[in-house]
Amino acid sequence: MIENFDLEVEDKVRAMMAQLDEDKRDLQLRADCEIAQLPRCVRDMPLGTFVREYGGEVSAAVRGALGLDAAASAGGADGLVALPATPLAIRARRRAAAAGH
Repeated sequence: MIENFDLEVEDKVRAMMAQLDEDKRDLQLRADCEIAQLPRCVRDMPLGTFVREYGGEVSAAVRGALGLDAAASAGGADGLVALPATPLAIRARRRAAAAGH
């Protein structure tokens, strides 16, 4: 009976390890896709700069990288600069991913 239990435990451990490997691959793919959707100027920015200077805000980092922060604070409504809308293809992909999970 103990041998049978040991075999069942080993089988469960193998199944869990396989699921862990699959989850790691899925997470890495998702992270790569999210990073690929960032504007090039943000992707090329050091992580420390992104967090320290822009608080992890993509739109603020884009404005800073494009030199729009000074122009935004000088003029514009409440210093806001309108960024381009998210492309339809990306919004559709995000909706599909949210619906699938």
